Amino acid sequence: MSDAVAMDDLVSAMSHRGAPMTPESALFIVLQAVESMKDRRVVLDAGGIEVDEHGAVHINELCSPAVDDREAQEGVAALLDTVLSPAPPTVLDLTARLRAEAVLTHSALASELAAALVPLNRGAAQRMLGRMVREHHRPARPEETAGAAADADEKLTHGLDEQGEAPSERADATVPDAAVRDDWDRPAKKKGPSTMQALVVLGLSTALLGAAAVFLWSRLRG
Repeated sequence: MSDAVAMDDLVSAMSHRGAPMTPESALFIVLQAVESMKDRRVVLDAGGIEVDEHGAVHINELCSPAVDDREAQEGVAALLDTVLSPAPPTVLDLTARLRAEAVLTHSALASELAAALVPLNRGAAQRMLGRMVREHHRPARPEETAGAAADADEKLTHGLDEQGEAPSERADATVPDAAVRDDWDRPAKKKGPSTMQALVVLGLSTALLGAAAVFLWSRLRG
């Protein structure tokens, strides 16, 4: 995967651009890495997790095999400590649960990570990761600001797409906007008669008047 970027490189690049990776972005990457383990037990490493330009996450040989679920679980906690420093309270609570005595199965571990991301729009989040990777490959511009990059990452937090919209909440194309709806609510304006219609009416009126005049003249003569 020539276009893929290791998670630690991506975190470093974003920090260099003045927009450190948010907890939501990091948690989503780790969630996808855990899901990609399938039936394997792996100790995740930030250098062994790769994100490609489509936002897909893969793990490579730098992620070593784990002895059991406990070691894999503690590996996730250690990874979050590494990529998020200082970690926010939500992540601290999650890592504390992962380091507790209870041992989670692979599916339960993925569920814990997914629960920390509710609400989550996976499609929008994955597109946002792909955008981060593309930004990583693009040379930084001097005029870039932390606010612009942070705004893009904030969309992932709320499960939005790159236009900042929730796909399920987009307005239907058949619904008029405010200006059009205002026009629809107004009474329709009556159109005045056309020139041809006016001439026809004038002609008929003239003919009727002529006929009436002839009739009166004939009565008077009789």
